Amino acid sequence: MKKYLVALCLIIAVSALFYFFLARARKIKCIERPLYSEAINSAIELLRVRKDDQALGIFERVLADEPGNLDALWGKAEVLRRSRSYKESEGILNEILKKNSGHAPSLISLSYIAYKDDKLPEAEQLITRVFVSDYADEDSQALAYMMLGAINSKRAAGKASFFNKIKYGMQIKCHFLRAEALAPDLPEVHLGLGTFYLLAPPVFGRDIDKAIKELELAVKIAPDFATANARLAQCYKKKGLQDKYAFHITRAKELDPDNELLKGLRD
Repeated sequence: MKKYLVALCLIIAVSALFYFFLARARKIKCIERPLYSEAINSAIELLRVRKDDQALGIFERVLADEPGNLDALWGKAEVLRRSRSYKESEGILNEILKKNSGHAPSLISLSYIAYKDDKLPEAEQLITRVFVSDYADEDSQALAYMMLGAINSKRAAGKASFFNKIKYGMQIKCHFLRAEALAPDLPEVHLGLGTFYLLAPPVFGRDIDKAIKELELAVKIAPDFATANARLAQCYKKKGLQDKYAFHITRAKELDPDNELLKGLRD
């Protein structure tokens, strides 16, 4: 049970959810000048499919002309977070929230950083603000539920009592399913569910076939999602599909050699 929860906690954190952390381009509510809405939406779509370098180029061009554009600043901070430049990302995110305390993407990204540092009450407090933010669309709310699942995973894997471990563990799938209902097109949602079905104890619903289905969806939506490729490879290995395993594990290593999940997997 503990091994499952730790692994689930790790996968959600790496992905990120957060990660993370993205609103679909067709739904995002830009509060900046309309002139930049189309460019920012295009960049956010690139973030969603893990084309981070291309997205950053667009954000930087917007910021060169309008340094105070909050959506572009968040996009830059999110790319920094994904590249593990946490301090720099955190500084930008805090500045955004000083100007707009309800900026949902920034709340989500900052919650992940707090979660990574085991500051779980702070992470949860930030996520709670997403649900009452006027800036939060369904994708932001879905990512907030994914973050709640991650927080419960870490609590269940920690020093909680036996009954609290069960309580927190039972909430993980519920949060993931709520996220799926809100935003079925987010790759993070399918990564979370796929990981759950892969690693859950049998009594809680382990199902490798369901895991493969969810993770294939995540990779279909975002082929450059390293963590989703790595988890899908793990599933294929369990099913004895060595060719598919080799393809996706190699792909994950090419995309993100320093991925934390890869460090825990053996060829």
